[in-house]
Amino acid sequence: MTDDITPQRIRDIRKRYGLSQQAFARILGIGPASIARYENGTKPTKANANLIRAAEIPAFMAGCLERDGEVLSAKQRANIEKVIYAEITFNKEGDVMGINDIYELTLQQEVLNEKAAAILGDIINGQLKAESEGNKALALVWEDMLVQLSLLKPTIASIENLNHDDLTRINGELDCLQSLCARTLRRAA
Repeated sequence: MTDDITPQRIRDIRKRYGLSQQAFARILGIGPASIARYENGTKPTKANANLIRAAEIPAFMAGCLERDGEVLSAKQRANIEKVIYAEITFNKEGDVMGINDIYELTLQQEVLNEKAAAILGDIINGQLKAESEGNKALALVWEDMLVQLSLLKPTIASIENLNHDDLTRINGELDCLQSLCARTLRRAA
């Protein structure tokens, strides 16, 4: 996912729950050495990045705690429970979102980020071609598309948009940009 999980973001997520690297790794089912490496700058695998990203959502961590809470000390469990139950995530019907629902949504976010990256490549290629051909008007069209994508991109991984309706809307907006890119490429050819 192009929404990078930085070392600082990993530390912030872990510390938010009052967990050591080892406890954070255990509750997520990740090797403790991996968390230490990630916090020191090694890029996580996609699967681990998704788990860490999902850990920002208290309801996801509640599911992890329910599933593997016995791996934590009583103090660590108390720390994580304070945060989880103070900030639980609800769906539009008012029900607590389950761990599988949250993880599915984070996977959808990853797919949308990859789609946005592909569109970005098309926009940049189109803009470079227009500029090399001296077509200033077309270069401005590509620049406008780039601005639209840059405004949409941060909304993909936003926790505020972690629901099916918002992700469907974002996918529709990406589809429109993708279609506009394809039409612009055809007209330029």
